[in-house]
Amino acid sequence: MAKAKTARAAKTKTKARSKTKAKTGTGAKPKAKRQTRSSTARPSREELRAMAARRRRNTNLMLIGGATAIVLLVGWLIFLNIRSQQPVGSEQRVATQGNAHIASGNPSPIQYNTTPPTSGPHYGGIVNWGVYRAPQRYEQVLHNLEDGGVAVYYQCDDGCPELFAQLEEVVQPYVDDGQHVLLLQNDPTWTINGSQPLHQDMGARIALTAWQRIDKFDEFDADRIRAFIERYEGIDHHQ
Repeated sequence: MAKAKTARAAKTKTKARSKTKAKTGTGAKPKAKRQTRSSTARPSREELRAMAARRRRNTNLMLIGGATAIVLLVGWLIFLNIRSQQPVGSEQRVATQGNAHIASGNPSPIQYNTTPPTSGPHYGGIVNWGVYRAPQRYEQVLHNLEDGGVAVYYQCDDGCPELFAQLEEVVQPYVDDGQHVLLLQNDPTWTINGSQPLHQDMGARIALTAWQRIDKFDEFDADRIRAFIERYEGIDHHQ
């Protein structure tokens, strides 16, 4: 009897403890806390307007920079074109007489408008770039000029070895560098098998020729020659 009372008392205490735990929530999972505003939340209207303004400003800056670069490039090209038309010394710009090809060995069908010539009918081949003590046909040298070459002519009755040496000293470095330059004798007495003279008197001791350009003078001037070569060498004139 006593044992039964003791068991009932223990069971009553256990139920009481269970009820207490249930009331106090002991052992229950904690409720989730309310989350604050996430960092990935959508931006406000003010922020969106500021972002759009920045994008417009960056786009405008890019457009202005691109337009400025184009204007500078066009201006530079115009400057180079104008500069290429200006003489570097006392040379003259000569009207073109065309660039028609004629059969090798035949004389030009027209009279050239300068001596030595700077344009007009010519042969299909060129003279090898270099220094020559002998004269070469105008009709062949003209093709060299069309290909972007510069021809330096000298003329004197005694062969002028001193002048030739001075001219060679200027021209040879360009030839060695693979540039399109010739040093040639102009000889008004030169004939082939009793033909008509193949050269004419050029009226000066030195003549510089490029396509549609000519400069003549008597006194050796290394700077003048170099300036002419560096301006006109390498400009192709095929049409």
